[in-house]
Amino acid sequence: MKFSFMSFSCPEASLAEMLEIAGRFGYDGIEPRSQAQHRHGIEIDISDAQRREIKKRFEDSGIDCACIATSIRYNFSDTGKLNENIELTKQFISLAADTGCRRIRVFGGMPDIEGRTAEEAIDIVGNALGKVKEAAEQYRVYICLETHDFFSRADLAARAVRLANSSFVRINWDIMHPFTMGMKIEEAFSQVKDLVAHCHVHDGTYDRERNVTLALMGKG
Repeated sequence: MKFSFMSFSCPEASLAEMLEIAGRFGYDGIEPRSQAQHRHGIEIDISDAQRREIKKRFEDSGIDCACIATSIRYNFSDTGKLNENIELTKQFISLAADTGCRRIRVFGGMPDIEGRTAEEAIDIVGNALGKVKEAAEQYRVYICLETHDFFSRADLAARAVRLANSSFVRINWDIMHPFTMGMKIEEAFSQVKDLVAHCHVHDGTYDRERNVTLALMGKG
């Protein structure tokens, strides 16, 4: 197992500063959060020369780019928005490949209309993931659907991923969200254990309504 940290921990840090922090504290990698105005500079609009420089920075540092975390989501009835996010996924796959990263994180997303059933959402998201799997397979970059939002339950996320039917469409298991939805850690793991390519770990405290307040690791 390798450990990394996301740029949300230090959004003002440059890529060089993040790599220095990772090396200083013994991390194996970093996870840049794109589309969030962080200062690492790993975004789809950077030039080919910038991509080569970023890849070299990772190689020279010995620190991995564990995953590029995106805001992409697919749970739309609006085909225009859905297709826009499908194309955006392909652009991020290319960015990951160019910078030496093997994974991107995506969301299923909350429905854009009321009353959408789980079956309908799984079909929409699973089919969308199926439309980007060819690019993922070509570049050998894993698309990791996070257990988050409408897909916080591990079983729902796993069904969408399996519908895409590709070894390069996998799960980013955020352990907190299934737990918040009432799934025990062991139960969630049983649903995703054959699909996990990346993992997010948090700590926090819960009130009686299962609302969570994040806490430092070991303090929740």
